[in-house]
Amino acid sequence: MTLTAFLLIFLSVFLHATWNFLSKKANPSGAFYLMSSSTAALLWLGFFLYAEVSLAALPVRFWILLGCSIVCEMIYGIGLAYAYRISDISLAYPLGRALPVLMVAGVTLLLGIGARPSGLAIAGMAITFVGCILLPLKTMHDFKWKTYASRAIFFILMIAVGTTGYTILDSQASAILQAQPGETPLMKSLVYLFLLELGIALGLGGYVALRPMERKEFKRLFLRSPYPVITGFCSSSAYALILLAMRHVSNVSYIQAFRQMSLPIGVLAGIILLKETPAKPKLAGVTLIVVGLVITAF
Repeated sequence: MTLTAFLLIFLSVFLHATWNFLSKKANPSGAFYLMSSSTAALLWLGFFLYAEVSLAALPVRFWILLGCSIVCEMIYGIGLAYAYRISDISLAYPLGRALPVLMVAGVTLLLGIGARPSGLAIAGMAITFVGCILLPLKTMHDFKWKTYASRAIFFILMIAVGTTGYTILDSQASAILQAQPGETPLMKSLVYLFLLELGIALGLGGYVALRPMERKEFKRLFLRSPYPVITGFCSSSAYALILLAMRHVSNVSYIQAFRQMSLPIGVLAGIILLKETPAKPKLAGVTLIVVGLVITAF
């Protein structure tokens, strides 16, 4: 991992922790993330209109990858909304962020994408996995199947599956766009981000339109709450930095690992600001995750 990648991901970490904390505080929904994605699309619209990128010249494979990434983003957003509604951020945030480290590494190895992780990196991922196992526990006596067979864990798994999918798909799709002639890498990344956020907004718009409770939530939030707008700005800016960082690593799984520096920030925000219970297994789990991710990254 280069110094440039490190700095880009480091700034992204704080933006990511910020918007997740605001989401949890606002009791999010599909309508909440519809407005967030719409805000993000508007944020990058000017760059899209200014850029000299020929969409017609892009191959069909690019549009398939983009479409699949949008579906994964929707799975991620819906899972995140429900997970934050029924569980603590100090559980949903670190577990939802750490599990994709293992999933992305597994999928990239299986498909032969990027460089093969070293033995040390794999050891770090194994430590991360142990930390993930400890996170849902209030005491060590809770280490049983029914602790993990809960609605909260189901939605957290949705977060993890969605994150894994869009991380790999965006890496492949953005590489195709970057190979097109003209424009700077930064401008191409922002064009991709606009297309992505627009697609998410359209997809979530359909989801909200089909669900009466989501339509009611949309009316409650629209032009009345600043949280969806702030969330959209922070989340999209954070991911713009990640798209740029993808150009400076040999395997996308390293990005997914190093982004998890935001985990202790999210957990501490939940414990200190939201008064969530700091159970000992949860703190031990977060510690192991951070240690495992540091080993993986370096």
